[in-house]
Amino acid sequence: MQALILNMEDPLMFKGGTERVVLGVIDLLSQEGYRVEVIHKENSQKLGGFAPYWVGRQAHLSEKVWDLAVVNNLAGVGFFPGRTKKTVAIFHGLYMDFFGNAIKEEDLPKAGMNYWEYLVNRYLNGYIAEAFVLNSADRVVAVSQSLKEAIKKHTDRDVIVIHNPVDPSFRPMDKGRLREMYNIPKDALVGLFVGRNDYTKGYDVFREIVRYTYKDILWVQVLSGGGLASSIPLMKDIITFRGVPFEEMPIIYNLADFLVFPSRYEGFGLTIVEALACGIPVITSKSVVSEEIIDLLNGFLIEELSAEEFLKQIEVIKKYKVIRDHYREYISKEVRRRFSIELWKERMREVLV
Repeated sequence: MQALILNMEDPLMFKGGTERVVLGVIDLLSQEGYRVEVIHKENSQKLGGFAPYWVGRQAHLSEKVWDLAVVNNLAGVGFFPGRTKKTVAIFHGLYMDFFGNAIKEEDLPKAGMNYWEYLVNRYLNGYIAEAFVLNSADRVVAVSQSLKEAIKKHTDRDVIVIHNPVDPSFRPMDKGRLREMYNIPKDALVGLFVGRNDYTKGYDVFREIVRYTYKDILWVQVLSGGGLASSIPLMKDIITFRGVPFEEMPIIYNLADFLVFPSRYEGFGLTIVEALACGIPVITSKSVVSEEIIDLLNGFLIEELSAEEFLKQIEVIKKYKVIRDHYREYISKEVRRRFSIELWKERMREVLV
């Protein structure tokens, strides 16, 4: 049996949340006896200036026939009508939801984006390309309930929710030993930021949080690449990691006492789940948290995305060590049970195979 996967990025080179799902799908289909081919923008012919079209068109113009095609977000836009018996579209986010809700026209100067980029992303990527993929695939998968609800505003198609899994390597570790390895004081209160230094990920809010707390909290930032908007100047006087391999992220989470996650948009919020699996509290905005994990955040959801709101919750974490212990002893286990790879494979197998 032959399977095709279309994705914008090479999953072996770029390790975002989408690419981890792609690697999981490759593994699952290989176990089921499929020979899997992956087409992405780096191994596609550059046909015009619209990269999602290259990827799908590369598959469409070949003479191959596949038993199954899995398209991720916009990567399938040039594929249809494809030579395949079954096509499943997995949506990890939605341009139609992001632009106009998370990023509005009045936010463009702060986001480092011009009006033309905004129009292209909202209307070409969103209302044209995404809508085309949504209505062309045989089955549609969303990675969270909130994303499903956003998709249902634009189509009457059935949408299946399959949450992203958390790798079993994300679990509580010996914090004292790890801090000794990284030369971090054992008794320090360590705060963590994981994401891009741009407006979408709320790096502007993070800078404000650090400005108010740098005397009391030892801050660590883990910076990733990608994204749509221009960068915000980096905080230079805090511990910084760049391009951390996926295998080392459980260690980084375990160095910290809590994570601040001021993102303005998430399809699922895998960073939140990974941090919780490692047993550390997460402070984040209610607007980016899907209902699947609200009960795991124990009140650390803020209504307004501002440094002041984050500071209030940080004070609670500083004051009550019992909260941090609760996350390590209980919340971690529940997250790893609820978002296990085994459950993800079971649900994804039902859809794909």
